[in-house]
Amino acid sequence: MNIFWLLIFWIMQAAAQLLFKYGSITPSHWLLGFIGGNAFGASSIIFLILLYRAMNPHLALGLATGGAFLCAQFSIAAVFKSHISLLQYGAMMLITAGMILFAAAMKSA
Repeated sequence: MNIFWLLIFWIMQAAAQLLFKYGSITPSHWLLGFIGGNAFGASSIIFLILLYRAMNPHLALGLATGGAFLCAQFSIAAVFKSHISLLQYGAMMLITAGMILFAAAMKSA
C-alpha cells in the first residue's frame, strides 16, 4: 500500500508543477495555474501524512520528495518539450540511486 501512496503523491506533485508552469507561461491563465497547482500540491500532503503513519518518517520524506522531484522534472520536460542535458540526466540517476540506498539503509537499520 505504501507504494500506492507514494505514486499518488508523486503524480499529484508533478501535476501541481505542471499547472504552476502552465500559469507562468500563459499570462491570461496565471490564476488557474496558481489555484490548480496549490490545490494539487496542498492536497497531496494527505498522502504524505499516510506515508508518515505507515513507515519511518525519514524514509517517507526521502522517497516522497525525491520521487516527486524526478516525476516533476520528467513531466515538465515531456509536456513543455524542455531540454534536459546529459549532466542533468546523470544528476537524476544519482538522485534515484540515493533514494534506493536510503531505502536499503533504513531496512538494514
